[in-house]
Amino acid sequence: MDSLIIYTLIKRFFNSDQNLIRRLRKGDKIAFELIYNKFKEKLYYFTLRYIHTAIDSEEIIQNVFVSLWENRDALKEGHSLSSYLYKITINQIYNHLKHRAVRQKYFEQISRMETQEADDSQQHIYHMDLQGVIGKLMESMPEKQQFIFRLSRQDGLSNNEIAQRLGLSVRSVENQIYRAVKFIKSKLRHEYHLTD
Repeated sequence: MDSLIIYTLIKRFFNSDQNLIRRLRKGDKIAFELIYNKFKEKLYYFTLRYIHTAIDSEEIIQNVFVSLWENRDALKEGHSLSSYLYKITINQIYNHLKHRAVRQKYFEQISRMETQEADDSQQHIYHMDLQGVIGKLMESMPEKQQFIFRLSRQDGLSNNEIAQRLGLSVRSVENQIYRAVKFIKSKLRHEYHLTD
């Protein structure tokens, strides 16, 4: 028999899946390297079909082979090495997709919270600015009107309470508040270009 044929048969025997499993179970790093070189590319392209990014696919394949090495005692002779590796790969893909979905939900939630906080902050700033503008406008009102308006809007007193406190008719209080509101709205429209 030709020596090349003998060499090929021996190589094929030593590199058969069953022999590689047997050697790997004993901690043979060369067997592990042979398995890695034999399957890494197939598993990578299989993973890429589901994950769609090279970096994540490479990371998954690394995890597959780390898992293979760490769990080499679980390999049974007579089982398909290819099926075993694909099973690990599918589990890794599933875990990756599950974590991606969780991360996506988390980022969406954080994004919504940040948007809400930004909106709330903006509303707060707008409200504070408007309060400042209204405060300045109130300073240009007649003193009695200004006082009645403050009691109504800032202190939250009813028209009856203001009338009793100041010894005025309810109608007079209502009139002063109406004029104050009308004055502020008019100024906001004309000088600050704000609408109702």
